[in-house]
Amino acid sequence: MTRKRSSLADFTILRQQAEAQLRATKKKNPDISNSPEEMQRIIHELAVFQIELEMQQDELLQTRLELEESLDCYTELYDFAPLGYVTLDREGRIRKVNLSASKILGVDRSHLTGDRLGGFIATEELPIFNAMLTRVFSTRDHGSCDVRLQRDETSSLAEVLQNRTVRIDAALSNDGEECRAVLSDISMQKQVEREHNALMDRLIQARRAKSIGQPNGTALADFNHQLIDKVIHSRIRFAALSYLYTVEQAGFVEIKKQVRTTDGNLSVHMRMLEMAGYVSGDKEVQSRKPQTIYSLTPKGHDAFIQYKELLGTFLGT
Repeated sequence: MTRKRSSLADFTILRQQAEAQLRATKKKNPDISNSPEEMQRIIHELAVFQIELEMQQDELLQTRLELEESLDCYTELYDFAPLGYVTLDREGRIRKVNLSASKILGVDRSHLTGDRLGGFIATEELPIFNAMLTRVFSTRDHGSCDVRLQRDETSSLAEVLQNRTVRIDAALSNDGEECRAVLSDISMQKQVEREHNALMDRLIQARRAKSIGQPNGTALADFNHQLIDKVIHSRIRFAALSYLYTVEQAGFVEIKKQVRTTDGNLSVHMRMLEMAGYVSGDKEVQSRKPQTIYSLTPKGHDAFIQYKELLGTFLGT
């Protein structure tokens, strides 16, 4: 309704300007035929012309409203998309950025325009980003890279950015002057991979130590590592499932004490277990404080048993 009133006000101003111009024209050309037939013809033409203008005005108003609605929809999709959107020039400077990208980079959007995206990337991995950007502008092919963000010791976000890794997928614009990039926070994925690799190294070392002097033991090459459940294959998630396996259900605070981790870290891992369907969480009020009570699901129970049996097979126990 506000936009329509604004549009009507614009046309009112335009009409006033047209009337003023008409008055000026009459002063310059005062001689108009006084013939009744001619006056009737002019009045008829003006009436038809007025109707045409009103119809065109309605069409313009409708078109303007549709364009404004489309712009609002685009702006909402762009700003609040779950992924970070960044538009870069050939030098890697940020021209446009959405709210998700500013959140990933840890800087307010109003301060990002004009900055180099490379300034937020760890120094040792900056050549990877620069090579990708050069390749996109020179070959017009899509490019991607995984880089860690720069940790600023003086910033309050130093701890947050310490292990933050982003994936940058870039493509050249139609005019070839800009590069549009998508930023994805893959920190959790990288953390899971690191935990998985570290645990696998420990298992391999344990198996090798156990196999010394046992020439008839099962060879490591025969073990299918793909069978290991990567959801459970983490210290925190394994510890949380182990505790729930013994007590059937427990509150968030109780699990945090047993696992010995922070609220934010445990929250992320419990969310992953919930997404996998291994645990279920119900909101309850205890001592006038809301708390999430977790319990092991049948799917989580079976997955945990299978995981332990698989590791036992690997270790030869």
